[in-house]
Amino acid sequence: MLKAVVIEDEPKTREAITNIINRLCHDIKVVANGHNIKTGIDAIYNGHPDILLIDVELSDGTAFDILRHVFNIDFQIIFVTAHEGYALKAIKFSAFDYILKPFSVEELTLAVDKAAEAVSRKKTEVNLETLLNNIDNREQKRIVLKTADEIHLVNISDIINCEADSSYTHFFLKDGSQLTVSNHLKEYDELLKDHHFFRVHHSYLVNLNEVKKFHKISNAYVLMSNGKKVPVSSRKKERLLEKFNSL
Repeated sequence: MLKAVVIEDEPKTREAITNIINRLCHDIKVVANGHNIKTGIDAIYNGHPDILLIDVELSDGTAFDILRHVFNIDFQIIFVTAHEGYALKAIKFSAFDYILKPFSVEELTLAVDKAAEAVSRKKTEVNLETLLNNIDNREQKRIVLKTADEIHLVNISDIINCEADSSYTHFFLKDGSQLTVSNHLKEYDELLKDHHFFRVHHSYLVNLNEVKKFHKISNAYVLMSNGKKVPVSSRKKERLLEKFNSL
């Protein structure tokens, strides 16, 4: 879910922008708003937006007065203005997006969707960095895990085991943390099988390098380095033994 912040000094316009985004822009939610310089700065710092919609002319200054007070601007900005003046010309030259008042619902949603795509492209750079790292350095393979709110770059060797939960997969890591992604375990079985991972059960995938003990009698299980007992299905026992013999 992407977060949006709206800074607009006209209450009706601010409310309209908020309602349109929350109703019509999928996976985007307005988390904070402001109506002047002080409340605008507070909204940005408290909301940590992915997308900022900001009126150029405010009651006590301009959008630029706010942005000069904000460090680490890593969000997409959509300017809202009623004037075809110098500020708009500067915005166009700087390649920022804008919408002119009065705007239609379609104009607003198109601008927000475009900003959302730009946010996604920015995050794709992280994926590309990981890909290049994996190609250049065979000893430090990493995988990108996308949770609901974040993108994590994880060393494959730091994964202890994975557990299926319907269409989700839980990853258990060496540092004790757990990440949940909305992909089936089967996808990670295919990705990780060449990195000493083995699917010991329909619902479990384990890092063989993190197995401490294999109890192979009735109710077979493997004991992982984090103390977790992972069941081994009867049809996987022999294949698991072969895997251990080949390590």
